[in-house]
Amino acid sequence: MDNQELLVFEMKSAIFNLFSKRNSKRPLEENLTNFKLIFMNLFDIEFADILLYDNNRYIPIVKEGKTLERSWKSGEPQVKIEHPLLLASFISTVESNGYEFADDSLIIRDDHQSPLGALLFKASEKWHDFAATPYLKDLKTVFGTYLDQSIRMYQITEKEMTYRRLFEIAELFNSTMESAVILNGMMEAIQDSFPLFDVQLLLSQEQKGTMKTYRLFDYLNERASAVDAFLSGDLTIENVKDQSVSLVNAPIRGRQGIYGVVQISAPNDAEFTETEKGFVRMITNAAGTALENASLYEQSHRLVNDLQLVNEASRKLNSNLDLVEMIAYLKGQFITAFQPTEIAFVLRDDSGNWNISASSTDFFTKEVAKQYIEMVVQRLSSGEEAIFDPNAPQSSTTNIVFKSQVALPIIDRDEMIGFVILLHEEEYFFSFDSFKLMRSLISHSSLAISNILLRDQLQELVNKDNLTKLYTRRYLDNEVATTINNKGEDCVFLLMDVDDFKQVNDTYGHTTGDDVLQQISTYILTAIDGLGIACRWGGEEIAIFLPSASVHDGVQFAQMLVSYIPTVTTPQVTVSIGMSTWSSKEGKSYNELFQSSDKALYYAKNNGKNQFVMEGVASAK
Repeated sequence: MDNQELLVFEMKSAIFNLFSKRNSKRPLEENLTNFKLIFMNLFDIEFADILLYDNNRYIPIVKEGKTLERSWKSGEPQVKIEHPLLLASFISTVESNGYEFADDSLIIRDDHQSPLGALLFKASEKWHDFAATPYLKDLKTVFGTYLDQSIRMYQITEKEMTYRRLFEIAELFNSTMESAVILNGMMEAIQDSFPLFDVQLLLSQEQKGTMKTYRLFDYLNERASAVDAFLSGDLTIENVKDQSVSLVNAPIRGRQGIYGVVQISAPNDAEFTETEKGFVRMITNAAGTALENASLYEQSHRLVNDLQLVNEASRKLNSNLDLVEMIAYLKGQFITAFQPTEIAFVLRDDSGNWNISASSTDFFTKEVAKQYIEMVVQRLSSGEEAIFDPNAPQSSTTNIVFKSQVALPIIDRDEMIGFVILLHEEEYFFSFDSFKLMRSLISHSSLAISNILLRDQLQELVNKDNLTKLYTRRYLDNEVATTINNKGEDCVFLLMDVDDFKQVNDTYGHTTGDDVLQQISTYILTAIDGLGIACRWGGEEIAIFLPSASVHDGVQFAQMLVSYIPTVTTPQVTVSIGMSTWSSKEGKSYNELFQSSDKALYYAKNNGKNQFVMEGVASAK
C-alpha cells in the first residue's frame, strides 16, 4: 500500500470513527466541523471551511460565531454558485464572499452526482500530491457518503423535533377549550421555530379580545398576500422589496371558517423549506380547528347563559313591578351582560317629547348626550328597525366619541314608545351575538313596559277626575288617612269652593263652567307640584292636602290661590277657602280635620266670599 492509498485508508478510518461516536442530538455543524478538522489534519491544511448546498446556494455552517441553523434561517450572506463544474469560476465567486484564503475547493456530491457541499481551503503540498492521483475519486466518494448520511440524520432529527413539537402542541390544543391558551400555544411554537424572525398574529373581528398581543385584521390596509391567505385559506409568501423582507402568511383555518393569519416576517433572501412551511401550515390548521371547537364550546355555554338570562328576565318582567323598578332592573341586566360604558332608557310622554329615564347613566344628563338621542330618534323614526354600529364613523363636527353604538326601539302596538341606547368607546366591543340577545331582551321587555304604561293609564283614570285632571276624593282620602295613621309631620288641609259658580253656568253655559274649572285646576297643579296633592271634592269644590307643611306654609298657599285665581280665569271668578291643620300632638282624626276645614269654608262663604278662613277665624281679604 503506497502513501496515497494509505491517506485514503486513514481518512476512511477517521470518518468511520466519527460515525461511531456521532450523536444524533449533536448539532450538524459540530459533526461537519469535526469532519473538516480530520481533513485539515490529514493533508496539513492550515485554512479551510465547509459549505452546505441548498436551493442552488452554498451556505457556511459557521459564520462569525453563528450556527448553521441560524445562518440558514436568518438570511446570512450565502455563496451562490454560478458554474459548479469550473473550479476557477467557483473560487472566484467565493473569494468575493469572505473566503480570500481559498485557492482550491472540493465539490462533494452524492451517488447521483447532485451537490451536497463544498470544502474551501488553502491547498498544501501534501494535498497537491494527493490530488494528482486516482485516489482522489475514492476520497470524494467517502466524503459524499459521510456528508449525505450526516445531512440525512440531521433532517431526520429535525423532523423528529418537528413532529414532537406538533405532538406537544396537539396535546395542548386537545386539553383546553380556552381560545387564549390555544392562540398563545400556537404563537409560542412558531416563534420558537423561527427565533430570529418577527411573528405577528392578525385576528378577525370575531376573535377580538381573545389575546392581549394581536392586531385586528384590516381588509383595507393589509397587504394583498395576507388578504389572499385569509380569503383562500392557503399559505402565501410575498417578497416585499421596498421593505427588504419576505412575508409568510399562514391562515388559521378551521372547518367552518378562517379566524386569522399568522404573519412571519423574514429577510428577503431567507429561504423557507417545504418542511418549515409544512410545519407552520400544520400548526395553524390545528390551531384553527381547536379554536373552532373552543368557540363552539364557548358559544354553547353562552347560549345556555343567554337562555337563563332571558328566562329570568321574563319571570321578573311578569312580576308586579312599576315602571321605575322595571327600568332599573333592565339597566342592571344590560350592564351585567354587555358591560356598556354608558346606557340610557328613553320614553315618549303624552306630548310626544322624549324623556331620559333617571335610571340612565350620568353621561346622558350632559349636553353632549343630546347628539346621541337626536341621532337615534332620527334613524329609528326614518324606518331603521334597530341600530348596530360596531365601528361608528367619527365626525369632526360633533363630539361623538363612542365607537360601538347600539340602539333598540321599545315597541307598543307597532308604535315606538321608547328606546334603549348602549355605548362603548372601544370599536367592535358589542358582538353581533350580543346584539341579538339585546333585541330578545327588549322584545320581551317591550310588552311588559307597555303593560305597565297601560296599567298606569288605567290607574290614572281611576285616580283622577276626567275633567280637571285632579285626583279623585277616594285617592285623597287614602293619602290623608295614610299620613295621619303614620303619625307623620304637621300637615295642612284646604277646602276650596268657586264663588257663585251656578251664576257662571247660568250666564255662560255649562261648557264655560267646565272651562273655568279646568283653568283653576291647571293653575293649582302647577302651584302644588312637589308640595302636595289636589282633588276634585265634588262639583266646584276642590280639596288640597299639603303634607309636611306648617301653618305658615298653608296660609301663604291659601293667600296665593285667593289672589291669583281671579287672574287666570275667564270669565273671572273668585274662590273661598277653609283651612285646618293637623299635628301629632293634637291627634285629630281625618273626619275631624275635614270637619274643621268645612266649617272654615262655610264661614268664608257666608262672610263675603273671596277669602280664606282658618278653622273658623276669618282672614282679611
